Amino acid sequence: MVGEPFCLLVVGRLRGVTRPRLLAALAAAGGRLVRRPSSRVSLVALGHSSAPACLGDGIPIRFPESLPDGVELVSECEVKRRLGLESPQPDVQRQLSTTELARAADLDAETLRTLDLYDVLDGEGGQFGFRDLRSAREAKRLLDRGFTIVEIVEATLALRAQGRGLFDTSLSDTPWGEILQHATGRLARLDGQYLLPFEETFQSADELFERAEECETAGDLVGAERLYRQAGAVDPSDPVIPFNLGNVLDELGQPQEAALAYQRAIARDAAFAEAWVNLARLHERSERNREAERCLRRALEARRDYADALFSLASLLTRQDRYGEALPLWENFIARQSSGRETDRLAHRHRSLCRLATAVPEVAASRDGPSIHDQGQNS
Repeated sequence: MVGEPFCLLVVGRLRGVTRPRLLAALAAAGGRLVRRPSSRVSLVALGHSSAPACLGDGIPIRFPESLPDGVELVSECEVKRRLGLESPQPDVQRQLSTTELARAADLDAETLRTLDLYDVLDGEGGQFGFRDLRSAREAKRLLDRGFTIVEIVEATLALRAQGRGLFDTSLSDTPWGEILQHATGRLARLDGQYLLPFEETFQSADELFERAEECETAGDLVGAERLYRQAGAVDPSDPVIPFNLGNVLDELGQPQEAALAYQRAIARDAAFAEAWVNLARLHERSERNREAERCLRRALEARRDYADALFSLASLLTRQDRYGEALPLWENFIARQSSGRETDRLAHRHRSLCRLATAVPEVAASRDGPSIHDQGQNS
């Protein structure tokens, strides 16, 4: 922007920025401030304070009249960053397009655009990251519960004042229609003021668990995480609660927390084969193959016929060229499967590979000949 003349119109006001500071920053960037919409305007910034007026009737945003076609629209935080009034965006991976984010969050593009223009999301150049996905899904949950887009924007802005956002805050709605946050195990208003305790609707571990599963099925992973944690506190013996929590945490991109949850499930039931397998998969992702193998063998000690464990351990051993150890596992897996699924086809292919490698070991050991993996692919 620096060096290119432009005219900025601010709808509402930019919080925390005095007019002299704004004018100085604009002058340094080669721009000037205009008070009213006109054909001269080339950049429009939506101040956070404009949300009630611009979104009072819902989406789409109600913009000032007389703006030229194609004028650039930016959020309050974006214009502050451009003018050097706010720190740049954190350098995080943004791999989701607007279309991909809309599909993943089950929101329409206009709603996402509105959330982005009011800094509920932290997109950059039309690309979004994992935190934006979590924020968008939480916004979707609140919209489905009957809250307006204005209420969601204002709730997010209140969280921003505390250095937080929808991506890392568990929110709750009350019978009187207020959005609350869960802080240190208690309900609080978005300004941090705690409420007096009142009776929770869901008191037993079964009720909490059932509600958590409903949230998980609906894609509300933040709500599911909170409820699974509450259920685990009420019932510290059931291994399924931390197991489900681990699945949710894994989906939320928290593998270390997920591993701890699976370990808690195993501590409650050492024969919980599913938890051993999921823990092994986390180890494999981090290339900790020895730990992954140990977990898979523990899963098979608990359930000798567990197909997922057989397939995962056979695959791990095959990738390590341990064909003699992998072959009986493939044989066992194939003997128990007859569904014609892709995993069955892969198992037959890998069994052929292992048979060839064990029958003709010099082929597997040769560095000049064709890869033994390639031969297995063609078998």
